[in-house]
Amino acid sequence: MSGHKQKKKVLVLGATGRVARLLRRQIEAQPLENTEFFWVSRRMVPGVDQVFEVGGDVDLLPQCNAVLALWGAVSGGVEALNGNISLAHEAQRIARACGADRVLHASSSAVYAPSLLPISETGECAPRNAYGAAKLRMERALKGAVPRAVCLRIGNVAGADGLLSIIADTPSVTLIRFPDGRGPVRSYLQLATFAHVVDALVRLPVRDLPEILNVAGIAPVAMEELVRATGCGLEWRPAPQGALPVMALDVARLTSLVDLSPPSTDAGEIVGEWRRIGQHP
Repeated sequence: MSGHKQKKKVLVLGATGRVARLLRRQIEAQPLENTEFFWVSRRMVPGVDQVFEVGGDVDLLPQCNAVLALWGAVSGGVEALNGNISLAHEAQRIARACGADRVLHASSSAVYAPSLLPISETGECAPRNAYGAAKLRMERALKGAVPRAVCLRIGNVAGADGLLSIIADTPSVTLIRFPDGRGPVRSYLQLATFAHVVDALVRLPVRDLPEILNVAGIAPVAMEELVRATGCGLEWRPAPQGALPVMALDVARLTSLVDLSPPSTDAGEIVGEWRRIGQHP
């Protein structure tokens, strides 16, 4: 019908990973009217549409408009983490075969150097751990890739982050406290916001897609506020030397492309979504 947007199809790689499972639950709870998702994994579990092995026959996969690559190693040695590079190239191969003109790759805010101020995409990259270093190598390997590769430097995904995962299993949480009396402050990303961002990015003209994009709420969130919003007990210990008081993403580039909704900045809203969507495995 003439006033309707053309429906887009997104092929999601890594459908059994924590972030993908949470995103799928969000989309099942609040379907996107003009975008459909096809969930791909190496093993068949409820919610997965197709089993696919890396290097497999891409003829098994459907045609799509975009690929969302959520697969990858988050721990292990250098060899295991470098697997993120080969998986990124595999996502590009799949996209070419399936007719997609863009691939959205999950990167991380862990690529950045520490800063007390929100960090833009042009900020210094100096990863503090092996995971961040591997994601940065992945990004550099995708420079100029065809089809268009967009590396999403994602903040803490509500429900997949360490804090809320711990709260699900314990009546009390211990946070580190800095000399100013406050705990850590981090950029968070609600699942509803993530779904909205993906929906918007698959519709943008390819020429408007940046190679690097911070993806998080419009303002960082104090982790102590998240704990209090859950009703969980809160205890403190002194912050160790080198701990980061703030890891915040500047999302000016994102908001120039996408009208963020919800903003992913209210602790109560983040916890409420976590309870609806992400609290259970």
